[in-house]
Amino acid sequence: MAATPPQIRLWDDNPSTLDLLGFDAVVEPIVAAVRERNIHPLTLSVQSPWGGGKSTILKLIEAEFKDDDTCFVVSTNPWAYDDQVDVKGTLISEILHGIESQIPDPSIKAKVAEKAKELLGRISWSRAAVAIAKGALTFQVDPKQIAEIFQPKDPGGPDSMAGFNDAYKELLALIPNVERVVILVDDLDRCLPDAVTATLEAIKLFLSTEKMVFVLAADQDMVRDAISVSLDGARRGDIFAKRYLEKIVQLPIALPRLSATDAEAYIGLLIAGRSMKETDLRVLAAHVRARRNAHQTPLLHDFEALAVKPAEDDLALATQLAEGLSADRRSNPRQIKRFLNAFGVRESIARARGVTIPPAVMIKMLLLEELHRTSFNTLAAANVQERKTMVARWEAWSNPSGEEGEDATLPEGIDESTKEWAAAPPSLSSENLDPYLTLAASLINVSMGAQVSDEVLAHINDLLGASEAARNVAADSLSERGEDEQLAALDVLFATTKRMEDGEAVIRGAVLWVGKTPALEQAAAAGVEAHCWGVRLTPGAVVELATSGRPALIGLVRRAAQDTSLHPSTQAAACEELEQLDGN
Repeated sequence: MAATPPQIRLWDDNPSTLDLLGFDAVVEPIVAAVRERNIHPLTLSVQSPWGGGKSTILKLIEAEFKDDDTCFVVSTNPWAYDDQVDVKGTLISEILHGIESQIPDPSIKAKVAEKAKELLGRISWSRAAVAIAKGALTFQVDPKQIAEIFQPKDPGGPDSMAGFNDAYKELLALIPNVERVVILVDDLDRCLPDAVTATLEAIKLFLSTEKMVFVLAADQDMVRDAISVSLDGARRGDIFAKRYLEKIVQLPIALPRLSATDAEAYIGLLIAGRSMKETDLRVLAAHVRARRNAHQTPLLHDFEALAVKPAEDDLALATQLAEGLSADRRSNPRQIKRFLNAFGVRESIARARGVTIPPAVMIKMLLLEELHRTSFNTLAAANVQERKTMVARWEAWSNPSGEEGEDATLPEGIDESTKEWAAAPPSLSSENLDPYLTLAASLINVSMGAQVSDEVLAHINDLLGASEAARNVAADSLSERGEDEQLAALDVLFATTKRMEDGEAVIRGAVLWVGKTPALEQAAAAGVEAHCWGVRLTPGAVVELATSGRPALIGLVRRAAQDTSLHPSTQAAACEELEQLDGN
């Protein structure tokens, strides 16, 4: 009989209907605003950076109205639409079908369906005009039909969007006892700029109709930038985009970032939930909520009244993770899940290979690998006999209160930013780390990619931009960070190459950055070879390397001059630059 494969502990990235994050404090006022009779129509926006829990908020709001016959809820996601030519028409159509599908009375449903058909007829003409204007209709169309499509319509006629609002009000009037129609719009910040604007234009159509409430889940800065890009041809700037969004969104609500206490509870609930029934997890989540509302900490504590309690080892792991993760990653639910999944994969592979590594040790080593890659590489490269001595010195340096005569100097090649990591439990000086290091070395090409903060990502985007001033500011800001964080950010910079036609902008940014942080020179050279060589290496990129003044980067120019696999123009540029360099 084949052996049973080891169980892997993974956490999905789907929005949840079970509140593990303390979002009730946000959901309750949103629901109250939706139910408020004197405020309608209304548009709210739930705002947070990537991975902050916006989609979960929408699921929790939807659950609040599940048994409420006076409120219709329609969930939509413009990012997932197949028809990206006419997002506006698709959204309106989805709202109409969503309302119709929730009417239980057959006779009323038939009347609403007939009215919806009229409204959809207006949309069809609008869609045809959009498609032809954008060149999306490539089949032959009768010229008379095209002329009819673009001919001004009677504002009150069945083909005119001008009469849409009145017709929609008539549709709602057919449905008795319905006090609210709530439209939940997810992933707006993932949409392309034109789709963002089209979605907001569709929402604007409903904003003179009573009973309508829209709840948008999006990063407001990204939406505002998308509006600005979409309207760039009209020469409307960022100020107009800001005012346009403010006109549509009456009530912006920012999700709070997770505190250290809430992050520890969230991690504990995620880990404990893997071995609990859903009913028991709901009881535990309610217990945490009660302690949070009573301002009692730690949140995962005092389980005497619970029939099923979380394991002590799980709680210890949650505490260790909450203390070890960087503040930026600890405050982001998606980042927490990504780290837990990396841990789950390592744990599963270790079991499959018969390698025994205590979970607390694996967590601490994975934190070192993810947050301090240079120091991790130094430890992995050390002689097996030297590792225990190195770790002992490392921990003594981080907490210099050991026995007299103990060497408390920081080992060579270890970054000072690792002090908190080294001082945190458990101590590794007596542990055999070879199994973990061997496992990590075999997986290093498939481990999680470098994770950086939103602020660092913004600097990287500026570094790739057209503005020289913005690039200089970004390089200055990045160079002020710790070496490990800069190396992780440099990995992210080079990873963007796969989304570009060539690597010139990436190399230009890397050269500027290395000029301010010379310690990155070798890593930058390796990044160019790994990500920008071949067809992505342009003559302009060669010039950037040649004028960098850094030996490792100039060495790449010499290699390019000899590499016949490169484009002839790139190789010729390398030869010309070398002539100038060698001539000087």
